[in-house]
Amino acid sequence: METPDIEITPDIEPNVKQIFTPEEAEEIFKFLETKNFEYHKAYKRFNKIVKVPRGQASYTLDETIHYNYGKTAGGSPPNEIMCDKLKDITKRTNEVLGSNYNTILMNVYKDGKDAIGGHKDNENGWAENTGFATLAFGCERPFMIEKLDTHKRQRILHKNGWVIEMPFPMNHFYFHSVPSCSNKIADRWRISLTFREIIPIQSLKSISLP
Repeated sequence: METPDIEITPDIEPNVKQIFTPEEAEEIFKFLETKNFEYHKAYKRFNKIVKVPRGQASYTLDETIHYNYGKTAGGSPPNEIMCDKLKDITKRTNEVLGSNYNTILMNVYKDGKDAIGGHKDNENGWAENTGFATLAFGCERPFMIEKLDTHKRQRILHKNGWVIEMPFPMNHFYFHSVPSCSNKIADRWRISLTFREIIPIQSLKSISLP
Protein backbone atom coordinates (compact mmCIF):
# COMPACT_ATOMS: atom_id res chain seq x y z
CA MET A 1 0.00 0.00 0.00
CA GLU A 2 1.34 3.39 -0.95
CA THR A 3 1.61 6.04 1.71
CA PRO A 4 -0.12 9.25 0.62
CA ASP A 5 2.02 12.35 0.35
CA ILE A 6 1.55 14.67 3.31
CA GLU A 7 2.56 18.30 3.01
CA ILE A 8 4.50 19.36 6.07
CA THR A 9 4.00 23.01 6.88
CA PRO A 10 7.35 24.53 7.84
CA ASP A 11 7.92 26.27 11.14
CA ILE A 12 9.00 29.81 10.30
CA GLU A 13 9.84 32.50 12.82
CA PRO A 14 9.08 36.18 12.24
CA ASN A 15 11.94 38.63 12.20
CA VAL A 16 11.46 41.21 14.99
CA LYS A 17 13.87 44.16 15.15
CA GLN A 18 14.10 47.71 16.42
CA ILE A 19 14.38 50.19 13.56
CA PHE A 20 14.04 53.53 15.39
CA THR A 21 14.85 54.74 18.89
CA PRO A 22 11.92 55.80 21.10
CA GLU A 23 12.73 59.45 20.42
CA GLU A 24 12.88 58.90 16.64
CA ALA A 25 9.69 56.84 16.73
CA GLU A 26 7.78 59.59 18.53
CA GLU A 27 8.88 62.15 15.97
CA ILE A 28 7.79 59.87 13.12
CA PHE A 29 4.46 59.15 14.84
CA LYS A 30 3.68 62.87 15.01
CA PHE A 31 4.59 63.20 11.32
CA LEU A 32 2.34 60.27 10.32
CA GLU A 33 -0.58 61.77 12.25
CA THR A 34 -0.56 64.64 9.75
CA LYS A 35 -0.92 62.37 6.68
CA ASN A 36 -4.23 62.06 4.85
CA PHE A 37 -5.92 58.65 4.83
CA GLU A 38 -9.26 56.97 4.11
CA TYR A 39 -10.94 56.24 7.45
CA HIS A 40 -13.73 53.68 7.91
CA LYS A 41 -14.19 53.41 4.14
CA ALA A 42 -17.66 52.05 3.31
CA TYR A 43 -18.09 49.06 0.97
CA LYS A 44 -20.64 46.35 0.19
CA ARG A 45 -20.20 42.89 1.68
CA PHE A 46 -22.86 40.19 1.35
CA ASN A 47 -25.34 42.87 0.20
CA LYS A 48 -24.70 44.96 3.30
CA ILE A 49 -22.81 48.23 3.64
CA VAL A 50 -19.95 47.82 6.11
CA LYS A 51 -16.88 49.88 6.95
CA VAL A 52 -13.19 49.05 6.97
CA PRO A 53 -12.34 49.08 10.71
CA ARG A 54 -9.26 51.30 10.36
CA GLY A 55 -7.78 54.01 8.16
CA GLN A 56 -5.57 53.39 5.12
CA ALA A 57 -3.24 55.12 2.68
CA SER A 58 -0.85 53.69 0.09
CA TYR A 59 2.56 54.95 -1.04
CA THR A 60 5.07 53.79 -3.66
CA LEU A 61 8.70 54.71 -4.22
CA ASP A 62 8.07 56.10 -7.72
CA GLU A 63 5.58 56.14 -10.58
CA THR A 64 6.80 52.82 -12.06
CA ILE A 65 5.47 50.94 -9.01
CA HIS A 66 1.78 50.25 -8.47
CA TYR A 67 0.48 48.38 -5.42
CA ASN A 68 -3.00 46.84 -5.46
CA TYR A 69 -4.07 44.19 -2.95
CA GLY A 70 -7.31 43.50 -4.81
CA LYS A 71 -10.99 44.03 -4.01
CA THR A 72 -10.84 42.83 -0.39
CA ALA A 73 -12.36 45.31 2.10
CA GLY A 74 -13.45 47.70 -0.62
CA GLY A 75 -10.19 47.64 -2.56
CA SER A 76 -6.80 49.26 -2.19
CA PRO A 77 -6.51 52.99 -1.46
CA PRO A 78 -5.03 55.07 -4.29
CA ASN A 79 -1.25 55.10 -4.60
CA GLU A 80 0.75 58.23 -3.84
CA ILE A 81 4.45 58.77 -4.44
CA MET A 82 6.38 58.72 -1.16
CA CYS A 83 7.56 62.06 0.21
CA ASP A 84 11.21 62.36 1.23
CA LYS A 85 10.38 61.46 4.84
CA LEU A 86 8.66 58.22 3.86
CA LYS A 87 11.54 57.41 1.50
CA ASP A 88 13.98 57.87 4.40
CA ILE A 89 11.89 55.55 6.61
CA THR A 90 11.82 52.94 3.82
CA LYS A 91 15.58 53.24 3.28
CA ARG A 92 16.31 52.78 7.00
CA THR A 93 14.03 49.74 7.17
CA ASN A 94 15.68 48.17 4.12
CA GLU A 95 19.15 48.80 5.56
CA VAL A 96 18.29 47.03 8.81
CA LEU A 97 16.46 44.10 7.19
CA GLY A 98 18.63 43.71 4.08
CA SER A 99 15.51 44.05 1.93
CA ASN A 100 14.38 46.02 -1.14
CA TYR A 101 10.87 47.09 -0.10
CA ASN A 102 9.40 49.81 -2.31
CA THR A 103 5.78 50.26 -1.19
CA ILE A 104 4.02 51.25 2.04
CA LEU A 105 0.47 50.48 3.11
CA MET A 106 -0.32 52.71 6.07
CA ASN A 107 -2.96 51.46 8.52
CA VAL A 108 -4.34 53.78 11.19
CA TYR A 109 -6.01 52.37 14.32
CA LYS A 110 -7.57 55.23 16.27
CA ASP A 111 -9.02 53.15 19.11
CA GLY A 112 -9.42 49.57 20.34
CA LYS A 113 -12.30 48.84 17.96
CA ASP A 114 -10.11 49.50 14.94
CA ALA A 115 -8.53 46.19 13.96
CA ILE A 116 -7.69 43.75 11.19
CA GLY A 117 -8.77 40.12 11.32
CA GLY A 118 -6.65 37.06 10.65
CA HIS A 119 -5.68 36.80 6.98
CA LYS A 120 -3.00 36.00 4.43
CA ASP A 121 -1.86 38.81 2.14
CA ASN A 122 -2.70 38.79 -1.55
CA GLU A 123 0.72 38.52 -3.22
CA ASN A 124 -0.38 40.20 -6.43
CA GLY A 125 2.65 41.90 -8.02
CA TRP A 126 5.12 40.88 -5.29
CA ALA A 127 8.73 40.26 -6.24
CA GLU A 128 9.52 36.56 -6.26
CA ASN A 129 10.39 34.93 -2.92
CA THR A 130 9.67 38.01 -0.80
CA GLY A 131 7.60 38.53 2.33
CA PHE A 132 6.48 41.70 4.04
CA ALA A 133 7.39 43.78 7.07
CA THR A 134 5.20 45.89 9.36
CA LEU A 135 6.67 48.82 11.28
CA ALA A 136 4.54 50.24 14.11
CA PHE A 137 4.36 53.65 15.75
CA GLY A 138 2.32 54.94 18.67
CA CYS A 139 0.21 52.56 20.73
CA GLU A 140 1.85 49.21 21.45
CA ARG A 141 -0.75 46.56 20.54
CA PRO A 142 -0.57 42.77 20.12
CA PHE A 143 0.31 41.43 16.67
CA MET A 144 -1.01 37.88 16.30
CA ILE A 145 0.40 35.13 14.09
CA GLU A 146 -1.42 31.81 13.63
CA LYS A 147 -0.13 28.71 11.87
CA LEU A 148 -2.82 27.44 9.52
CA ASP A 149 -2.50 23.68 10.01
CA THR A 150 -2.02 23.53 13.79
CA HIS A 151 -3.73 26.82 14.78
CA LYS A 152 -0.76 27.47 17.06
CA ARG A 153 -0.77 31.17 17.87
CA GLN A 154 2.04 33.57 18.67
CA ARG A 155 1.38 36.92 20.34
CA ILE A 156 3.95 39.67 19.82
CA LEU A 157 3.61 43.04 21.51
CA HIS A 158 4.38 45.37 18.63
CA LYS A 159 6.54 48.08 20.09
CA ASN A 160 6.84 51.68 18.97
CA GLY A 161 9.56 51.90 16.31
CA TRP A 162 9.93 48.12 15.91
CA VAL A 163 9.36 46.00 12.81
CA ILE A 164 7.84 42.52 12.49
CA GLU A 165 8.86 40.86 9.25
CA MET A 166 7.17 37.72 7.93
CA PRO A 167 9.80 36.39 5.50
CA PHE A 168 9.03 34.21 2.46
CA PRO A 169 7.20 31.81 2.46
CA MET A 170 5.61 32.57 5.85
CA ASN A 171 2.59 34.31 4.29
CA HIS A 172 1.64 31.01 2.62
CA PHE A 173 1.32 29.12 5.89
CA TYR A 174 0.36 31.67 8.56
CA PHE A 175 -2.42 34.14 9.25
CA HIS A 176 -1.61 37.49 10.88
CA SER A 177 -3.86 40.00 12.59
CA VAL A 178 -4.14 43.03 14.86
CA PRO A 179 -7.20 42.12 16.97
CA SER A 180 -9.52 44.58 18.67
CA CYS A 181 -8.71 45.44 22.27
CA SER A 182 -9.88 47.63 25.12
CA ASN A 183 -9.40 51.38 24.90
CA LYS A 184 -7.36 51.04 28.08
CA ILE A 185 -4.73 49.30 25.94
CA ALA A 186 -5.41 51.44 22.86
CA ASP A 187 -4.81 54.68 24.72
CA ARG A 188 -3.65 56.44 21.54
CA TRP A 189 -3.45 55.81 17.81
CA ARG A 190 -1.46 52.92 16.39
CA ILE A 191 -0.07 53.73 12.95
CA SER A 192 1.62 50.92 11.05
CA LEU A 193 3.60 50.98 7.82
CA THR A 194 3.61 47.68 5.95
CA PHE A 195 6.37 47.29 3.38
CA ARG A 196 6.36 45.07 0.32
CA GLU A 197 8.59 44.72 -2.73
CA ILE A 198 6.47 45.16 -5.85
CA ILE A 199 7.76 44.49 -9.36
CA PRO A 200 7.92 47.77 -11.34
CA ILE A 201 5.43 48.08 -14.21
CA GLN A 202 8.19 48.31 -16.84
CA SER A 203 9.72 45.06 -15.57
CA LEU A 204 6.34 43.32 -15.76
CA LYS A 205 6.00 44.42 -19.39
CA SER A 206 9.41 43.01 -20.28
CA ILE A 207 8.60 39.70 -18.54
CA SER A 208 5.40 39.34 -20.60
CA LEU A 209 7.16 39.90 -23.95
CA PRO A 210 7.64 36.75 -26.10
